[in-house]
Amino acid sequence: MRVHKAWYGPKGGHALLHCTNPSLQGVCRQAAWLTDLPGTAPAGLAWAPYFRTGIQQDYFVLVHTRPSQASDRAGMVDSVAAFVPLNELAQVPDMRALAANVRESHESQSQEPFDAIEIAREPTGSPQPMLLSIADALIAAATRPVVHVGQDGFDDIMLDLLQLVPPQLRRQVLFSLSFAPGEPGEPFAIAAPRELASRFAPAQVLKPSGTGPTMRVAALLNMPEGRPLLEFGEQAGFDLQSPSALVLLDRAFELWTAETSVDNAIILVRLLAAKSSDAPIARQLRAAALERLTATADQWKPSDVLSMRNLPLERFDSVTLAEALQDWVAHRAGSVRAPLPEDQQLLRQASSAAAQQDWWNRRAQDGFAVASKASPAAVSSLAWDTMANSPQDIEPVLSFLDEQKLLIALTENAPATLPAPVAESLAQVSARRQAWGLCGAALAAAHAPSKALSEVLKLATTKSALREAIEFALKKSTPAELVELAVRKDIEEVTALAANAVVSCPNLIGDFDWASPVWFDILQRVADKRRTAAAEVPNRVKGIQSIIEAGEKSKRVWAPLVSTGLADLSKVPNRANAWALIPTDFQSKALSLTASGWVASLLDGTAPMASLEEPLGAEVRVMLRHSDVLATVAQKHPVLFISIINEVHPRSDHDCVGLLDSLAGARTRLASGPAAAIGTLIRDRFWRSAASRAASLAQTRDQFLAVCKECLNVMSFWDSFPLYLRIGKAVEIRPDEAWQMFEETLTRLYPGGPTDQEIWSRSGGNNEDLEWKGNGVAQWHRCLKQVRSGNGPRSSKLLDTSLRDFGGNPVLQVLRDSRALS
Repeated sequence: MRVHKAWYGPKGGHALLHCTNPSLQGVCRQAAWLTDLPGTAPAGLAWAPYFRTGIQQDYFVLVHTRPSQASDRAGMVDSVAAFVPLNELAQVPDMRALAANVRESHESQSQEPFDAIEIAREPTGSPQPMLLSIADALIAAATRPVVHVGQDGFDDIMLDLLQLVPPQLRRQVLFSLSFAPGEPGEPFAIAAPRELASRFAPAQVLKPSGTGPTMRVAALLNMPEGRPLLEFGEQAGFDLQSPSALVLLDRAFELWTAETSVDNAIILVRLLAAKSSDAPIARQLRAAALERLTATADQWKPSDVLSMRNLPLERFDSVTLAEALQDWVAHRAGSVRAPLPEDQQLLRQASSAAAQQDWWNRRAQDGFAVASKASPAAVSSLAWDTMANSPQDIEPVLSFLDEQKLLIALTENAPATLPAPVAESLAQVSARRQAWGLCGAALAAAHAPSKALSEVLKLATTKSALREAIEFALKKSTPAELVELAVRKDIEEVTALAANAVVSCPNLIGDFDWASPVWFDILQRVADKRRTAAAEVPNRVKGIQSIIEAGEKSKRVWAPLVSTGLADLSKVPNRANAWALIPTDFQSKALSLTASGWVASLLDGTAPMASLEEPLGAEVRVMLRHSDVLATVAQKHPVLFISIINEVHPRSDHDCVGLLDSLAGARTRLASGPAAAIGTLIRDRFWRSAASRAASLAQTRDQFLAVCKECLNVMSFWDSFPLYLRIGKAVEIRPDEAWQMFEETLTRLYPGGPTDQEIWSRSGGNNEDLEWKGNGVAQWHRCLKQVRSGNGPRSSKLLDTSLRDFGGNPVLQVLRDSRALS
């Protein structure tokens, strides 16, 4: 090959004098700075001719410089430079021969190019210690330039290095003479005159090596000790274009020959991915390295898998490794119980597909997808920890988990606590994704129930969103807290949860507040699931009385009362005012409940002896008309029976006929007292049909003679004539029955006992004779027992006094007319 040269010397300073290729004159002229002294030599300093190398455009320039022979001016020099194209530099067979030719060209008359035809001689003997030091400096991270003190031997060492290094590294061997730090050209090694050595930092000054060459230095100098490294480089197809490439080759060789570990295997694959060629032998080496890494899968840690995320595998057959990574992620995510920060980083990287390599993103995501199906709770726990520690990654993590259909599992596995900022950020992201359960669960982990509810209301707007978010936001609330929140907030979704709480904790119904409309909503929902709940509502009578006093007309209040059966107003004192308040839709049912309650009170004897307001009276009469209730009352509570027939039912001749038929059909005998009262009612109201039916019944049942006796004058001649013959004398009420009726009546009329309205003393009794023990009922029972025994006032006196006070009382009238107390 031909190498062109150029000569430089004094010419208006220092300039190009001649070059062997006119087309290179521009490059040669611009390279004049390389051929001049590198700086100003101090006065009196002697320096020897020297070699220098540098890069000018696309040429490697080898320069030899000596003091000028044509000028005696200080600092003037003569130089000869060889220009080798960089792309042909590795083809120069012998750099030392080229250097010798350049040096000799100072005296050459022909000024011809250099034709390289000689084959370089193999080096003999051991390299000089200083060569070892300079070679090590070339590939080390030492401060540059390194300094050789004095010129002696420097050029020979550098020319040896230039010849010995792998040809592709020749361009890195830049050296020069230097008088001071910072001179141009950026050589990696300089020779400094001994007089000027102190100008350079001690760390830069080279010392001869005291040990043998390292593997990479031996390889750099093409020594036998370095052949294995070079051979490995050839097998791997490393391109040694720079000293750092040799360092990487040395590291790769070290990893290749060392015992396999996960870290070593990853670094080796990374180095081969970056530096190896596509030659078949290099591909085989890469495949073997990748197989090593795959074989260590059972030793991988999260940090190892993370370190693979920027592992370029485009030039590898990476299917097996990718599948191993997917399987590892799936197993790890589904089984780890105490996740490391690296586990969280794995999920963040996979969720956001943030790794530099797509293969890693895909396989990590697929691994988490597999784990999500097999162990949703474990992946959910990892996700919560990840989002709590990296709030900035909430969006991508939730997006990824949403794709894996894992948001429900994430919601169900919410942590006990979360920092409020994290929870609120997560709730906002969840809301944007319509994951309302997750939104509520996050807020529940950070806030008290009331605050969590307030935050939900800021985000959820539709009813379905509210229902789902509130359910999870209040998941940790106690039943009592749910009820308190429902009453305070009056939100339908909270009310539904409160109702469920009352169903599970029935004792909470004891807190029912008649003044709260929400409690009526709760009652309705509870009763739908547990019908017995209505019976547990406290203070029913007083509660209904209070809502009537408040003028409550709301369907929200009356609908639950009616549907649960609580709208039985039979014992509510201000019941009469309710009928104008109860909404029309519920009035019929309320009337029915109240009438049923009132009729039931007849059977237990607790019905009040007072007339019924309308429309209740009409409803009660309908019930009585179609039942045998009054027959039972007549037997068990004769006084109450007499009061009912006079105040409530019957109200017509026809109804009275029905009553007589009901009494006739009863299995029990009609007592004479109630019978006489019916007869009196028929007579006073002149009910001919009822009188006729009584006469008919008396023909076969003597118990109806007492009825007929009182209403004979209402009957027709043909009905009454036979009865006159049968009756003969007045029908008598049995004494025990009369005294029972008298006691019950006095107890109702004078509930305070014998001193009530001073009836005892007004009837001739002495209050000092009374015993004051017990209530009014007990006192009357004791006193009348004495009267019947002949002690105290006479019974006739007591009857007369009570008739003066209550002359219209039908029971007292019957007792007076029957003379049964005499």
